[in-house]
Amino acid sequence: MSRIIVVSIRVAQQKSIATGGLAVAIECMLNAHQQEGIWLGWSGEQCAQPCTELHVEHRDHYSTMTFSLTPEQHQQFYCGYANNCLWPAFHQRIDLMTFNSHEYQQYLAVNEQIAHYLSTILRPDDIVWVQDYHLIPLAHYCRKLGLNQPIGFFLHTPFPNPDALATIPRHQSWLPYLLDYEVVGLQSTPDFLNLSNSLTKVLGLSANEGRITYKNRTTLIKSYPISIAPELIQSMATMPTPFGSDTSDYPILGDGQLIVSADRLDYSKGLPKRFESFNTLLEHFPTLKESVNYLQIAPSTREGIESYQQQQNELESLAGQINGKHASFNWVPLIYLNRAVAPVMLMSIFRKAHVGFIAPLRDGMNLVAKEYVAAQDAADPGVLVLSEFTGAASEFQEGALLVNPYDTEATAQALYRALTMSLAERQARHQALMAHLEEFDLKRWCFSFLSDLNAVLETEATPSLQN
Repeated sequence: MSRIIVVSIRVAQQKSIATGGLAVAIECMLNAHQQEGIWLGWSGEQCAQPCTELHVEHRDHYSTMTFSLTPEQHQQFYCGYANNCLWPAFHQRIDLMTFNSHEYQQYLAVNEQIAHYLSTILRPDDIVWVQDYHLIPLAHYCRKLGLNQPIGFFLHTPFPNPDALATIPRHQSWLPYLLDYEVVGLQSTPDFLNLSNSLTKVLGLSANEGRITYKNRTTLIKSYPISIAPELIQSMATMPTPFGSDTSDYPILGDGQLIVSADRLDYSKGLPKRFESFNTLLEHFPTLKESVNYLQIAPSTREGIESYQQQQNELESLAGQINGKHASFNWVPLIYLNRAVAPVMLMSIFRKAHVGFIAPLRDGMNLVAKEYVAAQDAADPGVLVLSEFTGAASEFQEGALLVNPYDTEATAQALYRALTMSLAERQARHQALMAHLEEFDLKRWCFSFLSDLNAVLETEATPSLQN
């Protein structure tokens, strides 16, 4: 069996308190794969001189190989073209997009350097799986170095429609680089259609059953909705925690109803709109006062980017206004935590929460929504209120209450419906959601992508995740 080499811009710390998204997906996949694996990426550290040697760390069933970035690389590649240009454009926030040609050149240069790192560790029968928008050009530079191993790419964000893509400077340069991969995976059918239509508009290429041939290479483009390991989340949700079953020191986890959200502090998550919806809920349904709390967990990310600091200031102001308007001596309606929470505690909070309020303005998938569902007690489950602009919405149409996060009044109505829903309806909805999660879990996502990556090359050895 081949080794899997996963490449992402960040490698999770071994004792990280992160629970979802890319980090957990990669770690579960590497631990489940029966052969040696490697996770290559940035360590998160900055050094004055360019990195010349990879740092190796051995973990349970795989190894990590990490490199540092110089301050200039971090500012221009990571904060610059990747997160000030591609990220807002991919999330339909063209108004926040900025561009600098030097940043784009650094974006290419860092990808070329990572290709060189790969060239020092690759074996002939390795399989490479590249993750996310930071590394779109990576396969292009690998091919320039003569690396012919199968390379797949998975995009964790949405892919913009052709009109939005057209606003991104230099997109004509990097779009063809996607066709240096054997497989390009996207979160949803709309993302697949956006990429297919963009390739037709920019390059004049059409997909035949998802396959496009360009410069003697055939690329399969397909949606692979990423998921979670439900059994892992369930076990975490039922572990002992610092508050255990005694909630006397944690009034928010007591007898009242709890609405919970957990997100990175990012403008794509629509947190100000959620705060406004909660305020509308209290104004329209005053009987809920002193009986419901909203807990928003939002650790800061990308602190060097101005728009993120503006978002933090706005949320702190809104939280103060809402609590100033509605709070009493015995009740603070909105609790805003601008820090991360340990996984076991977070999953336990999800389990105790009556409503999971997951309403980003735009999201590739949103695994927090899936984690909330998996954490629930099937006998007395909470209700998921989910933005229709997430990839998860197409999978959860039967069980979630779907909302347009821009419509704060309708969202408040959905929150009220969730808080007052009968046990029978809550159980039926949760059963439908769990049935989907158990059928389309993380293991299936990994196996499906890797099987297609092998099939495109007509190889016989398909990686197995059975254990």
